[in-house]
Amino acid sequence: QQHSDVRPSRHLNKAHWSTVYLDGSLPDSQIYYLVDASYQQAVNLLPEEKRKLLVQL
Repeated sequence: QQHSDVRPSRHLNKAHWSTVYLDGSLPDSQIYYLVDASYQQAVNLLPEEKRKLLVQL
């Protein structure tokens, strides 16, 4: 399901970047989900040694 306030970015790679309008119509839970999914995707791209360091923090 796609919300009207989450759109592909206009100026960056549309496969990896989104524009999120924070005018109050997007539920907080959806914002938290998007941030968490982005973080997890970035962490998964790190070398294993760096991921292990994050767990220790």
